Amino acid sequence: MVIGMKGAGVTTQISLLAKKFKIDSLELKSAFLSLMKSEKQKRKRARLLARGFKEPAPVEDEEAEPEPDAEIEDDPAEF
Repeated sequence: MVIGMKGAGVTTQISLLAKKFKIDSLELKSAFLSLMKSEKQKRKRARLLARGFKEPAPVEDEEAEPEPDAEIEDDPAEF
């Protein structure tokens, strides 16, 4: 495991070591963030399906985008 401050050349050193020893490098931050995003999308989809169809609130301005439904977008407090 190689760690260091941002801008210290850690990524460069990791790529050199990976090339020399023919191993794969693992970027935990990007893997974690993508997993977290996909899990949040799954929870949001489950809340939408559990709620069922609900007619959206009427919009006064036709060109304005509808406001996102907080019931669907936000995780519940007990989460």
